Amino acid sequence: MTETELHVSSLIVHINRNKADSIKASINLLVGAQVIIISPEGKAIVVLEASNQGQIMEVIDQINEFDGVINIGLVYHEFETLCDGISTC
Repeated sequence: MTETELHVSSLIVHINRNKADSIKASINLLVGAQVIIISPEGKAIVVLEASNQGQIMEVIDQINEFDGVINIGLVYHEFETLCDGISTC
């Protein structure tokens, strides 16, 4: 039986509204990252999936470097240990 982890995080990313389209496109290009919605006020909800916490932090660091990103807040983080990639051990 092979054990792996699945990490899921959600973020609020405060962005410059004038750069929303380019920021959304850039985030969606990152492995395991998806922009769910961007509010008119410039707050993006982003979901991340990765196999470990380090990968989550790497993606957060990459997002933080994008031109127009003002601030990032981690809202939620959970992980599950999976057996053979399909069920919780």
